[in-house]
Amino acid sequence: MSNAAMALDDSSEAGESRYKRLMIQKIELENFKSYFGTKVIGPLHKNFTAVVGPNGSGKSNLIESLLFVFGKRAKQMRLNKLAELIHKSADHPDCQNASVRISFQEIYDVDDDPDLFEVVPGSEFTVSRQVYRSSMSKYFVNNAVVDYTAVVTLLKSKGIDLDHNRFLILQGEVEQISLMKPKAQNANETGLLEYLEDIIGSNRYV
Repeated sequence: MSNAAMALDDSSEAGESRYKRLMIQKIELENFKSYFGTKVIGPLHKNFTAVVGPNGSGKSNLIESLLFVFGKRAKQMRLNKLAELIHKSADHPDCQNASVRISFQEIYDVDDDPDLFEVVPGSEFTVSRQVYRSSMSKYFVNNAVVDYTAVVTLLKSKGIDLDHNRFLILQGEVEQISLMKPKAQNANETGLLEYLEDIIGSNRYV
């Protein structure tokens, strides 16, 4: 899991431009799938975090928690309805809701150090989503209820484009990408060229 959204900042005291970038500081899950109660995953590393474990240990649940906050529908997470995300077990059969909160912050890297960074003052914010037994869900920014459009707009301003999601590569997609044709044969296909142009944004000029 990498942290890599970047923006140029011209306000450094030395007069030199520095790149600030968005990173996920931590992820908090409450009654989400196999996680009962509140579980905090983090703090994450500024560059790269690996989550390892045997089958069934919850690795996929972590990725699905990100998909959930970023607005994916039930079918896109291999579910019949969003309520299936709410934890249910023999010991805890009656949980009424589930939520995921992602804490973001903008940072400056420090002297190419693999571990050190400076947090941009006032840049911290949280985005969360909560689902209920009815499968209705709500979005929150800094604990205030917002609509999905507000989440998309905020994250896009920070370098995360939810409309053209190329920052989450899911299980099985790597093989699909490797098997793409070099170039699409018609308008209904996506080849490797079109995929890369979508990532870098040059497709808008086609």
